[in-house]
Amino acid sequence: MGESGVSLWRSRGMLLLLVAGNTVIYMMIYLRGTYYIPMMEELQINNTQLGMMGVSYGIAAALCYFPGGWLADRLSARKLLTLSYILTGLGGFYFATFPSYVMCVLLHAYWGITTSLIFWAASIKATRQLAAVTEQGRAYGFLEAGHGLAAGILLSVGLALFARLGSSSDALSLVITAYALLCLLIGVITWFFFNEESGDDRCSGDLWGNIIKVVKMPRVWLITLIIFCAHWAVCATQYLVPFSSQVFGASVIFGAALSIMKDYVRPIVAAGAGIAGDRIGSSKVISFGFLLLLAGFVSLLIVPGRINLLFLLIINSGIVYLAMYMIRALYYTLLEEGDIPIAISGTAIGLIATFGYIPEIFVPMVGGRLLDLFPGVAGYRYLFILTAVLITVGYFVTVYWMKITREKRMNMLAFRKKSVLPLGKRFLTLRVLGVIMKSNNYSEL
Repeated sequence: MGESGVSLWRSRGMLLLLVAGNTVIYMMIYLRGTYYIPMMEELQINNTQLGMMGVSYGIAAALCYFPGGWLADRLSARKLLTLSYILTGLGGFYFATFPSYVMCVLLHAYWGITTSLIFWAASIKATRQLAAVTEQGRAYGFLEAGHGLAAGILLSVGLALFARLGSSSDALSLVITAYALLCLLIGVITWFFFNEESGDDRCSGDLWGNIIKVVKMPRVWLITLIIFCAHWAVCATQYLVPFSSQVFGASVIFGAALSIMKDYVRPIVAAGAGIAGDRIGSSKVISFGFLLLLAGFVSLLIVPGRINLLFLLIINSGIVYLAMYMIRALYYTLLEEGDIPIAISGTAIGLIATFGYIPEIFVPMVGGRLLDLFPGVAGYRYLFILTAVLITVGYFVTVYWMKITREKRMNMLAFRKKSVLPLGKRFLTLRVLGVIMKSNNYSEL
């Protein structure tokens, strides 16, 4: 939890900087989500090979999340964030040259190190420290919302540039280069303007003792399973772009626009989920999100792949994106519900991410293989069925989580009610303060 003197409003500048960093650092890594077919064409690779690039990133990331959590508990967030932005951006300049397939696989492994060992846990822990106990949902919700808004703008500009230049090899290279430059710029800004937090929440205990302590926490593993199920669905949404082109017959530009749509859904949904999470409990919102996500993927299985039904694909995709960001915005608010101590939260985040984000490895591997083995609608159907099964598992795990954390959640909600004045009382308080200030001539100061 944040310190007693911490408030999200006072920390808004730092949160905006984290939003910018969280956006640009992943732009090149997940480029296939928007430019799936153009990337295959420019790199001269197939579905399986493009999937293996994601697998390479996922394996490196999985190996780095846990030690990254340990680093976040001990080293300066400012230094870790700056280093990760700069190293990731430098890799982008090389990617813009469209290197060989082998080098692309190695580059994605390198990005797994720069974003997961150095960046991820430091970013999540810093966000938790920026907000008070009663503001955790809003902190993570606004982080996700800002990420979505910024990503939507950047992806829209990139797509407009790509289309303007004729969807050529040079156009895609220019888009990648622009994202790499932004990464370097955010790195420089972070170094000079990101304020260091107090060292009170840094862990100084025994390394292995703290790791064992985290490993023995059942609630950490439950959070991990919830995130695993949700993140499988998040990764599976990357296939909505080729699904629209190869099954519904839509253009490449339409597919890219469909992907970018999620980044305009994200700000509203994530911010709303954060506020709702603080008011009724994050896990309640997550459980509803799983049900909505299941409905979206089941609908994708039902709708026939015809060009005249593209509007139904847009609606179904919108439902999936809405539910996805409703859950994703609140992933790490479960740390507070689970009563995980902040001093070891970096280590806990590292463990959760190591196993919770394993879909980064398996979804590209399974998805690419299914699409090559079962061309057309069959491959997508098998992938979406598997996704629906895991979403169902995630829902029931969340329901169990709500049962075992009920007391803590009730205490958090009660504390929030005591600490937040009703709207009418807030206006009355402001009016009384205004009268006092006038009577004491404070307005002249």
